Amino acid sequence: MLRRSLAASLLAVALTVTGCSPSSPPAGSEPTKEAEAATPAPIPVDNFKLTDQTGVERELYSMTDAKAVVLVMQGVGCPIVQKMTPDLKAVQAEFADRNVAFMMINSNIQDTPEMIAAEATNFELNLPILKDADQSVGRKLGAVRTAEVFVVDPATWTLVYHGPLNDRLTYGREKAVAETNYVSDVLNAVLSGADVPLIRQEADGCIINFVEPEHAGAPTQTG
Repeated sequence: MLRRSLAASLLAVALTVTGCSPSSPPAGSEPTKEAEAATPAPIPVDNFKLTDQTGVERELYSMTDAKAVVLVMQGVGCPIVQKMTPDLKAVQAEFADRNVAFMMINSNIQDTPEMIAAEATNFELNLPILKDADQSVGRKLGAVRTAEVFVVDPATWTLVYHGPLNDRLTYGREKAVAETNYVSDVLNAVLSGADVPLIRQEADGCIINFVEPEHAGAPTQTG
C-alpha cells in the first residue's frame, strides 16, 4: 500500500505541475485500457564513461552500490544553473548519508574542460562535472536545456525523473524559497522502496545546441 500511495502521489504532483491535473471521470464512465496504458513505460539509461573536471574518468554502471544517481545538465555561464547551485548543494547535503550519487554533465560544445573546472571552483561545486564532448550522453538522455535533472534507479538502470530540481526558478521569476522540491521528493520515494512512475516535465534553462554527431567528435558512449 505504501509503495502504491507514494507512486500515486508523485504522479499527481507531476500532473498538477504540468497543467494536467487529473479529474474525476464522468458519471457512468469506466477507465479505458488506453488510459491505463498511458502510464509512461520505464526508460533504460545506457552506460557511459566520461571524464570530469579533475581528469578522473567516471562510469555510470560502476555505481552499482548507489541507491540513486542524480545527473544534472550543466553549462558554463548559464544563469539558471548558477542560481540553482545553492539548491543543488542543499539536496546533496540532505542525501549525503543516504548513498545517492550526484554528477553534472556538460554537453555544450563551446565549453572547454578548463572553463568547466573554473566554473566548479568559482561556485564551489563539490561534485564531478563530466564533459560530454561528443554530446552522445546528453542526446541519449533526451536533454534539451541545462539545469535539467535526471534521476536514475541503479537497481534497474532506468530513468525515474526528468525535469527541474524544484519550482524556485523559472524564466523571469525567482522565488525566495522553493515550494515543491521535485528531486528530493522523488529520491525519498526511491529510497523508501516505492514503485516510482516515470515523471517528466519541462525545466527552464539554457538551450543545449546539439550538432550533428559526425561533427561532434569520437563517440564515448559504451554498453
